[in-house]
Amino acid sequence: MGGSYPDSVVSAIPIATTARHSAQQIAFNEVGRQAIMADPDWSEGNYYDKNPPARGLSIARMIGHITYMSDDSMREKFGRRLRDKDAFGFDFGVDFEVESYLRYRGSQFVHRFDANSYLYITKAMDYFDLTGGDKSVREAFANVKARFLVISFTSDWLYPSYQSRRSSARCVPTTSM
Repeated sequence: MGGSYPDSVVSAIPIATTARHSAQQIAFNEVGRQAIMADPDWSEGNYYDKNPPARGLSIARMIGHITYMSDDSMREKFGRRLRDKDAFGFDFGVDFEVESYLRYRGSQFVHRFDANSYLYITKAMDYFDLTGGDKSVREAFANVKARFLVISFTSDWLYPSYQSRRSSARCVPTTSM
């Protein structure tokens, strides 16, 4: 959308986003991609007539879920509460509520998402740069007439509110939730 088609959009509401990924955002995506590619079932991406790389994709999703929540929101939602136990198991099973949550989110994701798609989508997100790499957000949107409402979430590690504020040079004031 950016400066390529300045008259094509009347208004937009970007939610939890940034003009381009930071090194930290690229790093989180790379760890997820490596989890998938390290899964022996990935088979260099040729798994469609075999078992999909469910373990790797599940881990990638768990990493993603960690980035959606701040330390404060994780503490509020889970704390150090034990899962259906009165004491530690001293094994590698699920002891804490947060472990159960992450494992559930990871296992559910593999039933509705393709690992190769995850690899390509995260890589595309890392490559994307709204400014084209050589100008500021203000310059990239100089001819855009659309109105923007940029929304961010204060609990989001992956797309922190300061990035939304930085990206909203031509937008209405940013709302943080």
